Amino acid sequence: MSRIVAVGGVWAYVCDVLYPVDADVATVFALAEEDPLGLFEYLRPFVEECAGEVESAEVKGVFFSPEAGLVAEFVARNSRGAVSAKLIYSQSPEKALATYYRRAGNRP
Repeated sequence: MSRIVAVGGVWAYVCDVLYPVDADVATVFALAEEDPLGLFEYLRPFVEECAGEVESAEVKGVFFSPEAGLVAEFVARNSRGAVSAKLIYSQSPEKALATYYRRAGNRP
C-alpha cells in the first residue's frame, strides 16, 4: 500500500494487520504533541478499507517511550460499530504495541 520513509518506520495497526505508512516523522511527532486527532488522517484509508466509512474518530491515548517508540490509539466509529486503530513510529512496531499494552494495562 505505502512505503516506509523512516528508519524504524511509521505503521498503521488496523484490524490486526500492520501496514507501512508514508509519513514524515517530524510531522507525526508534531501532531502527536499539538493535534493528536490530526494523526488519524494517516489511518483513515486503512480503517475505511477494513470497516467502511468513518463517521467519527476520537483519541484514546498517545504513548511514547524512547525504547519502544510512539503509539497513538484511536477509536473510529460508523453505523456498524467501532474499530480501534493505532499509528506507530518504531523500529519494532510489535515491541511498541506490546509495551503500550503493558503500560496501559490493556493486555498482559
